[in-house]
Amino acid sequence: MERNFIVTLSICVLSILLRIIIFVLNSNGIYVQGTNFSQDIIKLTINTIILLSVTGIIMYKLKDKTLKTLTVICATFLIVSNFCWWLIIDSDATYTAFYSPNRNEEFVVKETRHSEVYQRLKFKILARKLVDISGDDGYRMFYEDTYKLVWMGHHKLKIYYLFDPISPNDYKNVTVTYKEY
Repeated sequence: MERNFIVTLSICVLSILLRIIIFVLNSNGIYVQGTNFSQDIIKLTINTIILLSVTGIIMYKLKDKTLKTLTVICATFLIVSNFCWWLIIDSDATYTAFYSPNRNEEFVVKETRHSEVYQRLKFKILARKLVDISGDDGYRMFYEDTYKLVWMGHHKLKIYYLFDPISPNDYKNVTVTYKEY
């Protein structure tokens, strides 16, 4: 039984450290971002592991049945609410990838109710967030392919996007500056 406790405690500590690393990366504008997933599913998984391991640790230490039951109820509520939050915010995300003209830089757009444009770093699972773009009522201009990229000068990109599909001439634009990695 002692061995299981040590394993559970180790998993808990490592999961918390991983969550701290993600927080520090995010604080510096770096995100875990692939071409078909985002860090939100990773955070959901880590949070669930932390909650399960903390519950296991508490269950090991507690003797009172009522407190154990309360712990399980609280953990279940937190896991379910965490999952529901992910369902509402991120489960329907779509992804669009494109490259710079010289194909040296890769960009990913994650769209939920708004669009987030990321530049992938050399370590391909990490990306730097460049800009947030919102369409009318959550319109997904990248998914609908109603955008145009204009590569300007050195490390500048202008994105023209359809803001509202009901007004087909209502294009807006944003200019982003990116680095070469």
